[in-house]
Amino acid sequence: MASFSNQVKTEICGSIRKPADRRAFLTGILLSARRFTESEITLQTECEAFAELFPKLIQSVSPKCSFDTEFRARSGRQAVWCFSVSGAEQVCALTKPLHLEAQNRSAALASLTGRALAFAAAGCFVLCGSVTDPERRYHLELALSDADFAAALPETLAAEQPEIRFKSTVRKNDIVLYLKQNEQICDALTYFGAPNASMELAAQQVYKNVRSMTNRRINCDMANIDKSVAAAEQQIADIELIRNTVGLGTLPAVLQEIAAARLADPDASLRELGAKLNPPLSRSGVNHRLQRISELAAKYK
Repeated sequence: MASFSNQVKTEICGSIRKPADRRAFLTGILLSARRFTESEITLQTECEAFAELFPKLIQSVSPKCSFDTEFRARSGRQAVWCFSVSGAEQVCALTKPLHLEAQNRSAALASLTGRALAFAAAGCFVLCGSVTDPERRYHLELALSDADFAAALPETLAAEQPEIRFKSTVRKNDIVLYLKQNEQICDALTYFGAPNASMELAAQQVYKNVRSMTNRRINCDMANIDKSVAAAEQQIADIELIRNTVGLGTLPAVLQEIAAARLADPDASLRELGAKLNPPLSRSGVNHRLQRISELAAKYK
């Protein structure tokens, strides 16, 4: 079964249709490639949809550009597709139409705005990003090898999408941009072109909130039940203490009545006990009478 991250990437790849979007998407892919020099571009992916789309992107931008493809099946792990463009001439044939320079990735990013920036960011995510299954936790990240590009990307995105604020950390030799807030991840997925995944994430948040609220209510109800049971047991103990020492007949008539009602129905709530009296008594009235019995019992302990 495909991971949630792969499902998101597949949805994004399915949204790349217009020529301008394809160019911007390919630009983002190349800018975030782990190896991007004047003589070589290499990248790899575990996403089958991306592996099918990438050759078409290259051909649409530079039909004369040749590249190598390698499929690696891995035992017990997701298969990997590897792509490489070798030689200065071939790299130039691919990067020149996109106005890209290997030495300055952040400069190409600065020229992107609006829809082009969104699709370039989507390309970055599909190649080097991941998002955790929302049933486990909320986490989206992009692992980038070029430090200057990694510094420029969150600033550029925040200028157009202020609600998406990436934080960064270092992991081995990569700069990792990440989001941990559910709302920001939903906004980012929508921006990248995966609205269905964004809605699934939002639905999961609603489900977790409802489940958490239900659990709190159940715990509160159980705690109240435990308190009620403990209070009823203490009330019965006090009544039996008085009965065994001086007798219930020594109590005022109103206290004898409530004592008899409690002994007859140990599990009844205060409100239920009050309904059994004649005339009926409110919950606070029942509690007051039982408190008087407890005070009297304390004198005989």
